[in-house]
Amino acid sequence: MGKKILLADDSITIQKVIELTFSDEDFEVVTVSNGRLAVEKVQEVRPDLVLCDIIMPEKDGYEVCDFIKKNPATAQIPVLLLTGAFEPFDQERASRVGCDGFLAKPFEPQTL
Repeated sequence: MGKKILLADDSITIQKVIELTFSDEDFEVVTVSNGRLAVEKVQEVRPDLVLCDIIMPEKDGYEVCDFIKKNPATAQIPVLLLTGAFEPFDQERASRVGCDGFLAKPFEPQTL
């Protein structure tokens, strides 16, 4: 298998869109539905990229990103935060926790 993507999003719709988008490519998508599981999986899977929703149960995307970037074993993994069109995005906080970029939902699969 090729590159691994960890997707942390509590929306089944977003999970399916991203899984389908990468199904024909050389990517393995590992999906979790909350921030606590994202923190656990990132250590287990060691993905090449993390796509993480900002608003999730248990830990939000900023907390997940902060954990990933403060851990020397995972700090080099790029993290893109996913934000809803009507959700506030805190650019300053995202920068402070080491976020590598963000993507506003809804998005076109080609954008990924």
